[in-house]
Amino acid sequence: MKIVTLFGCIAVAALTFSFSGCSSTVSVPPTSSPTATPDANADHSHAEHAGHDHAAPSGMEKMKAELAKLSPEDAASAEKQHMCPVSGEMLGVMGAPKKVEVNGQQVWICCEHCKEKLLTNPDEYLAKLKQG
Repeated sequence: MKIVTLFGCIAVAALTFSFSGCSSTVSVPPTSSPTATPDANADHSHAEHAGHDHAAPSGMEKMKAELAKLSPEDAASAEKQHMCPVSGEMLGVMGAPKKVEVNGQQVWICCEHCKEKLLTNPDEYLAKLKQG
């Protein structure tokens, strides 16, 4: 019985100790120097911080930049469609979108890879455009 009580006390103490760090109100200001110490971020990979690069352009900025490479008419058409019906990606985030004629309708896709899927099953992807 004493052993069970001892282990129970140890478990409660361990849980209390482990949660005590979560409620800390001490805040550490971020360093503004990218060269604070050479090994400061040695345990962090770039993949772990994907999407946290604040200098990278947003999806909308990428889209606008790529659509600017198209004629004004095509840019307006692609912007109106906004998304690739095959991949679901925003047009322009993978480079300049591609225009494909499908069943007499102009369709924008994000990349050449989506063209075969679109042409193989056009009804499925044209239906997605009607929904959006």
